Amino acid sequence: MEVRLYFYIMNVEFSFKIKTKSYESSITNTNNEMLLMSRKQNYNKNEKKIEAYGEFWMIAFADLQPGQLSIRNGNDYLPITGPCGVLIGNYSIAEFQFNKSEIFWYSVSSFKRELPLEFNKKIILFEWDKKIPENLDNIFDSIKKTKNKTEIKMQKNSSAVAERTKKIIDESYSDILLINNLAKNLKYSRSVMTREFVKTYGLTPIEYRQKVRIYKAIRVLSSGASVTTALVESGFSSATQFFYQFKKHIGTQPFNYKYFK
Repeated sequence: MEVRLYFYIMNVEFSFKIKTKSYESSITNTNNEMLLMSRKQNYNKNEKKIEAYGEFWMIAFADLQPGQLSIRNGNDYLPITGPCGVLIGNYSIAEFQFNKSEIFWYSVSSFKRELPLEFNKKIILFEWDKKIPENLDNIFDSIKKTKNKTEIKMQKNSSAVAERTKKIIDESYSDILLINNLAKNLKYSRSVMTREFVKTYGLTPIEYRQKVRIYKAIRVLSSGASVTTALVESGFSSATQFFYQFKKHIGTQPFNYKYFK
């Protein structure tokens, strides 16, 4: 069942729509610092997706039917049903299991506002009242006050190797640094570093860095910058690789995420 929300927005800075083979999105940014998105997404088969937004954060809302979606919590998968929200903090890694279905969901974020410190690098699942608050402060206060919430554990197991690797990537993802050199700087072999990272977070260090770079590029593009600027600032040295990775992770080309003033 689709939940329809109506946003009464004043002082819109920009708005655009994106349509791909698997989803349709409507994105609006306002000068009250809120980035609002609604999306209809089709999953033609059961699939696992790992999301990593880097410095970007998102709070997503949906009214889900039983069996549509689960989120990994440590080594277990937690089913998500009914009206709910999930806060995906900056530099967190969230793993979802989608079953074949069509899902309507909405999200709130910001290019200007940082998350409150207590939400940094966290994933929080919470009960949703089917209302989108009018501003970010209301959203943050609502999450803080609700008793029906669960902090999701993004690590499958504890690994100092994986944690050190992630920390370095988070701090230097836009640098032109080969993964072999990253491992060497940390005094690990590449195979050990990669194995520990996969065991802990579910993806390789290269895959994680690519995801973080792509969402940095989206943030730059959505500010009105050129595709070339987004490519450079996100850490890609090759336009071919940038376009390939963008299409792979987002399902469309970078210029579709650029608004025109």
